Amino acid sequence: MIEKKGILAKIFPFWEKISEDDRSELLQGTFEKKFKKGDPVKSSNSACLGAMYCISGRLRAYISCDDGKEVTLYYVNSGDICILTANCVIPPISFEIEIEAEEDTILLQIAPTAFGKVQSHNLEVENFALRIIAERFSDVIWSLEQFHSFSIPQRIAMYLYDEMNRTKSMILSVTHEQIAKALASAREVISRQLKDFEEDGIVELGRGKIEIMDKDALKKLI
Repeated sequence: MIEKKGILAKIFPFWEKISEDDRSELLQGTFEKKFKKGDPVKSSNSACLGAMYCISGRLRAYISCDDGKEVTLYYVNSGDICILTANCVIPPISFEIEIEAEEDTILLQIAPTAFGKVQSHNLEVENFALRIIAERFSDVIWSLEQFHSFSIPQRIAMYLYDEMNRTKSMILSVTHEQIAKALASAREVISRQLKDFEEDGIVELGRGKIEIMDKDALKKLI
């Protein structure tokens, strides 16, 4: 059983500044959720989820284009909080995102009714939410800038280099389809470019994995 109070006290800097009633409201409105890799967490037309804290695993937030491609906006990693899912209680959020589990994931979900009620009369809570939103929008802007300003080889190199640093491993458990989804490209395009990387000695391709053979050469592509 997840110890909710300790986690909320850790992730919310305002925890000791709000009343005992408000802390109780948040605790009672917080639930543990588990998702398998590939499970949908939020669709574009699903109900408001409230705030989410990632205990373990990873989420991918994206928007779907008319041509069927998915543009990845940001990731929610272990230890991250996501508030863009609380669009019903935070007025600045006016667009819909979709979220899926990139890995097996455990979340704490804070119901929108509880979060909205506590936020409505606590400036510290509202300021915290707006700061998290600003950080997420910075991620969104960077993702869109990559999409429009960088070539496919550059974007693949960025993806692989970031994954190498995030996982602290030269062997990445990732498929060509996952990379295609992340970069809003076709799997065939990704596979062809990865094959070029392999021929250049930068990576070695395997079933469901990619091994970085020359991280310096990979970095030079960025």
